[in-house]
Amino acid sequence: MLHEVLLSLWGCSTNALEILESDTVDLDKYLHPGERVLLKKILDIVEQCSIIRKFIQNCTNSDSSNSTEDLENVPQGLYLQALCEGMDQALEPFREEIVDLEGVVLRDSYTPLSLILCRIQNYICLFSVLNSIIREIRTQKIHGCKLLQCLHQNMHIGIPDVKSAIEKMSYCVHIVFYKHLTSWLLYGHLEDIYNEFFIQKINNEQNSLILVDNKNNFADAMNTNFSADMWNYNIQIDMLPSYIRPSLAAKILTIGQTIIMFGNDPRQKKDFAVVEQTETSIWGEKEYEYFLKFQNLQKKSIFNIVEFERTIDELKQCITELLWRVAVEEAQLTSQLKLVKDFFLMGRGDLFLEFIRLTAHILNKPPTHHTSRDINLAFQIALRKVHLNDENAMDSFNFIVPVLAEESEEVEIEGTEFTEKEREDPIERRGWGLIILKYKVIWPLHLLFNPSTLNDYNTLFKFLLRVKKTQINLWNLWSEHMYHKNIDIGVIQLRNNLIFIIDNLQYYLQVDVLESQYTIMETNMKNTQNFEDVQRAHSIFLANVMSQTFLLGNSTDRKNAVNKLIKLLLRLCDDFILQASMWEVGNLLLTEKEELKTLSATLESLMDWLTKTLNRVRAQPSGEHLAQLLLRLDFNRWFSKKI
Repeated sequence: MLHEVLLSLWGCSTNALEILESDTVDLDKYLHPGERVLLKKILDIVEQCSIIRKFIQNCTNSDSSNSTEDLENVPQGLYLQALCEGMDQALEPFREEIVDLEGVVLRDSYTPLSLILCRIQNYICLFSVLNSIIREIRTQKIHGCKLLQCLHQNMHIGIPDVKSAIEKMSYCVHIVFYKHLTSWLLYGHLEDIYNEFFIQKINNEQNSLILVDNKNNFADAMNTNFSADMWNYNIQIDMLPSYIRPSLAAKILTIGQTIIMFGNDPRQKKDFAVVEQTETSIWGEKEYEYFLKFQNLQKKSIFNIVEFERTIDELKQCITELLWRVAVEEAQLTSQLKLVKDFFLMGRGDLFLEFIRLTAHILNKPPTHHTSRDINLAFQIALRKVHLNDENAMDSFNFIVPVLAEESEEVEIEGTEFTEKEREDPIERRGWGLIILKYKVIWPLHLLFNPSTLNDYNTLFKFLLRVKKTQINLWNLWSEHMYHKNIDIGVIQLRNNLIFIIDNLQYYLQVDVLESQYTIMETNMKNTQNFEDVQRAHSIFLANVMSQTFLLGNSTDRKNAVNKLIKLLLRLCDDFILQASMWEVGNLLLTEKEELKTLSATLESLMDWLTKTLNRVRAQPSGEHLAQLLLRLDFNRWFSKKI
């Protein structure tokens, strides 16, 4: 009987439990009632251990007939197999205990069941914790790096044997983790067929659509495609163990993305001599050193987060210094930022003055399939007229005006009382609202000018172009009025008020926001040789510009309400310019006087709303730029006195 008990504890199939529960055998002749209780407790422990053994067998043996049925809700993978290997190692002391008990029984055939129970009761807590982990894996379908978090939560326990077992399991899973990590950090490669690592490849269809959104721009898309692979990876926060901070995970992601980017260096295609240099330029002689560091971290029985983070920081420092040299010195980042400022942010006002003049008759109409070609031709002419013959500028920028398939529905804007004026601006459906400025990014500046960043720059460009066009049209109207005598005083007042508002808005945008923020960014970049600091300075610059031009925020953001009011002001300017160009300004008809009166009243209402909005939020810490705009528009309290 004792041998059957030991075989049951070892995991062999016996009929000890069946005999214990059977009514056909009179156990009272062989076992004392107390011994039956002891045997029942031993067999309960056997059952707990059998669940663990069965789980290990099914996860590690793909040929098991019961594995599919028992683990149909458990995602398979390398991490789970490593966990089971660690779990099996955690059972090794229990197996040694059974072997030792067998020796005791062989030496003394009268060994009591109480001795066996006393020896194996020490493992009840271990079996309970392991079964709890198994239930958690099954019910929550935990897999991959989530298993590390599951083990981490169970590791803080006061029982030494259980803690040691969990550490063994964690060590085995971390081996797989470090293999993924080493491959990603040193080579930018991720072989993860079960999607278990916290960095995963994502669908990049949206970026592809951005790159190839027009047949005329297909060649440009092909030229920028070499950097697209690096943006195909992202952090899965739900897979990230809690002891690895999101900021540290972001560093790991960035390092791997940078390796991918250097692996796709387009210079390799032009000069084969660069290939050998590029292959060793990332880590050079330090590659083996970093590989050994990860190997040493992997060999540690307990995950050392301090040393782990220090190693990641070393890699990041090496990468950022290399990137700074390549981006700032070789790719001439300063010159490229100057081009971005001159074109996206309209720093070259003379260029866009000529461009608007040449393209007004094209962009005032809904776009056709020839619009992109025509405005690019006009752009080249404008470049030559302002003597901007820089080949980099001419090759790096071109325009696209997508053709709308159908008219979009009108959309109401909430937040003000101008219900008739709050419909979608008709200019948005013409060339002015659809124009896109494409920028051919020089490698490796894609780390700064990613698709999302370029989208923000285009949002800024369209807004600045809209303001600039309105300003030019108002001054053109002023030039036309100079040829008339006895102009209606109401027309002069409204025209001058609109010119004053748009001129000061333009000055605020170009000087108070763009020039000021660009100078801050430029100063910060000059004081560092770390590419990460360069990225941070550029991100802060773009975020501040988007915020201070009222283009940042959702529909419930107050700053966005200012943007809506500015758009309504621009629409009012368009309406006035259109009407005034058809009026006989020296002798207005009654209907024209009524139209003029309506336009003037609308301007007063809009300025009333705008000054109230700016006054309401300018005292907030984030409202300093609102106070600056209010000062530009209402420095002598002309508008606020009318409220």
